[in-house]
Amino acid sequence: MKKKALLLGAGGPLGGLEAGALIALDEMGVEFDIISGACIGSVIALTYTSPAKGMTGREALEMWCNASGLSDYIYNSICPYNYKVFQKNGLFMNPVSNAWLEAMTTFNPFFSINPRNEYQRFFSDMYLYMLTAMTPGSLAPYQTSISRIAPFLENFIDFDNIKNVEKDVYINALNVTDKRIEIFDKTEITMQHLIAGSSLFYICPQQNIDGKWYGEGSYLDSLNYKGLMESRKEDDIETLVVMNILNKKSLIRTPESLYDAYNLSIMLPFITIAEDDTKLYEAKHKGEKNLLKLGFTIPEEHAPYVMDWSASNFKKLRDIGYKAGMDFYKKHKESL
Repeated sequence: MKKKALLLGAGGPLGGLEAGALIALDEMGVEFDIISGACIGSVIALTYTSPAKGMTGREALEMWCNASGLSDYIYNSICPYNYKVFQKNGLFMNPVSNAWLEAMTTFNPFFSINPRNEYQRFFSDMYLYMLTAMTPGSLAPYQTSISRIAPFLENFIDFDNIKNVEKDVYINALNVTDKRIEIFDKTEITMQHLIAGSSLFYICPQQNIDGKWYGEGSYLDSLNYKGLMESRKEDDIETLVVMNILNKKSLIRTPESLYDAYNLSIMLPFITIAEDDTKLYEAKHKGEKNLLKLGFTIPEEHAPYVMDWSASNFKKLRDIGYKAGMDFYKKHKESL
């Protein structure tokens, strides 16, 4: 039987576009047999296929979009850094920090990871800001990153259930030890594998898995085409949907701050890699695969904010992605 596959790529906050589009396709009853992701695309893939706490995939994606951004007031006035996702790296003290943060947030009746309104969001994010400020960090000479990825993803992903997912799911990571991209399927994916594939040099420490070091997979394959090619199921794929996150021209501009410049320096190469990989795959399989590219158009006035970790940006990107997904479905309904 011919199958449908979905490719989800890198992009940090831009994952809100992919989440919105996938929510729309799910509403329309579109189902994929294979989902392959890189970086934030891996997060979206696992949130959708193995949602936590009894949620449906669509509900988990909606929660991820709502929970991932910071209160706009905090982000714009106090801390333009997403301390929900990226926390201090306290090395051997990290498990202690995790346990303490979980206890302090779980037993606070006013705290919510999925706020219902902006007042609750402000309180919850400010409360977490104060807690994370008190966790230990390290600036030791042997430290190689300024932060770490927190176990925030357990709120959306049931890691114990991934192996039972009916779909074929693949994520990638850069095997730093062997200097190659490595693919992980649903039978072996853990939180550590997911964190490894999203660990940018300098931002997060690389992960040691079975004696080898792993880091950000999007450095070499930002849409994880390799996950499809190495799955040995590529010949069964009839339709391939690629969420081509963004036209890079939407990002090319003069940065507005040092932090903005840093984000641009990361995202522009990732988007370029995704575009080039898609062109190569399309050329290689021309006439063999029904390759459908789901693109996103960012309003010019919103372009300077598209990489913000603010709650308003996540909502905006989710809505842009949702509309793009609906338009894509109407255009390609017969193929989907």
